[in-house]
Amino acid sequence: MAKPVAFYMEGFGGFVGVLGRMEDIPQKCVTKAAGKGANVVRKAVRGEVPVDTGALKRGIVRTGERSRKKGKKVYDVTFSAAMNDVFQKPIKNPGEAGGQSKHGYYPASMEFGFLTRSKGGGLSYVPGYHFMQHAAEASAPTAKREMVQTLNDAIDKEWSSK
Repeated sequence: MAKPVAFYMEGFGGFVGVLGRMEDIPQKCVTKAAGKGANVVRKAVRGEVPVDTGALKRGIVRTGERSRKKGKKVYDVTFSAAMNDVFQKPIKNPGEAGGQSKHGYYPASMEFGFLTRSKGGGLSYVPGYHFMQHAAEASAPTAKREMVQTLNDAIDKEWSSK
């Protein structure tokens, strides 16, 4: 999979202080904000995917991690496990290019590249597109803004109702 993208926000200390004074941050506020940020990244990744049949583009989903900590929500932008029948294919000669697996994973080969047989009998490297990494890095500022705006709106709404 692609490298995770960490979000660092400058000038966020005052907002964190306000959140610290809140005894219970409603989980729905955090979930909604994290989901909006993940959707921004997912849309950016879908826009960068190399398209042949469109299966790779359709297979990009956001999945939420389960956490026991209140006030925390993490989403992964990854490939759908339901489409593994499309993405996983048997390798004709396993181990020939140095790998041990009997199955190839199409999204990983498109992201990171792969080895193939060349005409002279050796191996050649086909470089990956790195579309997930590039799209995630490019959409990080937009995702941050979306998350902060959504969290501000949700907290204002919660405070005004109390």
